[in-house]
Amino acid sequence: MISVSPTRRCPCGSGRRYKRCCMPWHSGRPAPTPEALMRSRYSAYALGQVEHVMATTHPESPHRVADPQRWTSELSAFCRGTRFRKLDVIDHSEDGDAGTVTFRATLEQAGRDASFTERSRFRRLGGRWLYLDGDRLDG
Repeated sequence: MISVSPTRRCPCGSGRRYKRCCMPWHSGRPAPTPEALMRSRYSAYALGQVEHVMATTHPESPHRVADPQRWTSELSAFCRGTRFRKLDVIDHSEDGDAGTVTFRATLEQAGRDASFTERSRFRRLGGRWLYLDGDRLDG
């Protein structure tokens, strides 16, 4: 896990300081919108905070891994092997307990571009927004 000062700019690219952006969601407070949750998940990946990624994945998500130790190991390896360069939110919507966020994540793995664009789906469960799944928009 990478340590980040609360006064530094948040990795999610909002331009706000970490303590006023994703830090509260990483500390366990529920994100108020699908966009806030998506930004917090990007920051969690960038900082290696895999517990947040796991805790904010919907129980019905196809990305959920039944064995928590295996899931932690897989997420940690992904975080260590990836440089998280930039996040651009393209569009977002919310309708009741469902929401979507379309974003472009600029990533690098082993010195190569691993960037992608995705339309993510979120569902509210027990008053909390959770990531359900997403569709890649660029192949």
